[in-house]
Amino acid sequence: MEPKVVLHDHLDGGVRPSTIIDLARRNDVALPTQDVQELADWFTIVPGMPFPDAWARFYLVIELLQSADALRLVAREAVEDLAADGVVYAELRFAPLNHLADGMTGDDVVAAVVAGLSDGERETGCVARTIICGIRENDPDESASAARLAASWLGRGVVGFDLAGNEFDFGAGMHAEAYSIARDAGLGLTIHAGEMAGPASIAEALDAASPTRIGHGLHLVDDCEVRDGRIIELGNVARQVLDRQITLEVCVTSNSCLGTPVPEHPVRLYQDAGFSLSVNPDDRAITTTTVAREYELWRSVHGFDAGEFREINLGAIGAAFCDDNTKAALRTTIARGWAG
Repeated sequence: MEPKVVLHDHLDGGVRPSTIIDLARRNDVALPTQDVQELADWFTIVPGMPFPDAWARFYLVIELLQSADALRLVAREAVEDLAADGVVYAELRFAPLNHLADGMTGDDVVAAVVAGLSDGERETGCVARTIICGIRENDPDESASAARLAASWLGRGVVGFDLAGNEFDFGAGMHAEAYSIARDAGLGLTIHAGEMAGPASIAEALDAASPTRIGHGLHLVDDCEVRDGRIIELGNVARQVLDRQITLEVCVTSNSCLGTPVPEHPVRLYQDAGFSLSVNPDDRAITTTTVAREYELWRSVHGFDAGEFREINLGAIGAAFCDDNTKAALRTTIARGWAG
């Protein structure tokens, strides 16, 4: 199986439905159904679903992840599931401050997730690291606290900082302090932008965060002129992203769940225009996908071939937030694994 790099995968968005059922039973939490397949169907976000209904899926999972044992379990299982699809390096992201309801500290939470990722890495060989998230709609002081927490764990399993959440109503500029803290600490910087809102949101994210990666970037195409299936001219925001080779953490199925059909996704336009891309599942349970499925969609719908996937994965490991020795080893694995 060809070696793959995943840079954008949410821990709370990828919990196995069977594990959710087990955790709910242990914690006496009501679920819509006790049937694994029915629960998987319920979890899947569909186009047109009101955002409160979509977010309810995440809130339910977060309610069940309020103990160190639960967090360690789902982190290990995430690595197992990714490795089963040939992933050799993964960065899983989550918001630790969402998991303090039952008395854990931020350090307790991160320690549990890092331990679970290490468990999975030992079992599978898939190198796994974590990115800590702030949340746009929460108090900026909370994001700053999350950034400080991430900084304190740098080099111990944590590699980066991200901002997720409601892009429409809460600009990235509100959280500039968090990014300043993360940048000064030497953390890798990524940010959700252009997933729901347009180029102005991406521009604000670039100014506030100075990231080397952007989560999604779907609507960056709105700052491009497209003719005959190709990008022929770039606006100022798109030009910045291209010239700085900021990697777009592309999540095709996830974007389709929010209303952009897979055939209409601009990923082929981006590839042909020279943008730096990576293939990602985003929320494997809540959008019902796998890494293998994402590759098949890129291949069958958008015409990507093995040579392109080789270069995309080499670029992705180059954009990863891990140390240089890990990158060098995985670069060799990737180059050999996609050679045939």
